[in-house]
Amino acid sequence: MDLNDRRKEIDEVDGQLLSLFKRRMEISLEIARLKEREGLPTRDPRREEQILEKRRAQAGELAPYAEELFKCLFAQSRALQDKVRQEAEKNEK
Repeated sequence: MDLNDRRKEIDEVDGQLLSLFKRRMEISLEIARLKEREGLPTRDPRREEQILEKRRAQAGELAPYAEELFKCLFAQSRALQDKVRQEAEKNEK
C-alpha cells in the first residue's frame, strides 16, 4: 500500500469516529437531561477514573494517547451537558 491508500483508510476511520462521536454526544444529551431531572452533578470524577483505568488497560502501549482521547471526550460531554443545564435554568426563569 502506498501513502494515498493509507490516507484513504484514515479518512474512512475518521468518518467512523465522527459517527460514533455524534452518537456519544446524543447519549450525553440524554444523560444531561436525566441528571438535570435528578439533581445530579454534571461531573463524576470517580466514574471518569474507572473508565480511564479500563481504557488504559485495553489500549496497551497506546494507553497514554487513549487516556488523552478519553479526557477530551469527557470534557466535550461535560461542556454539552453544562450547556443543556444552562439552557434549562434560563427557561425556568
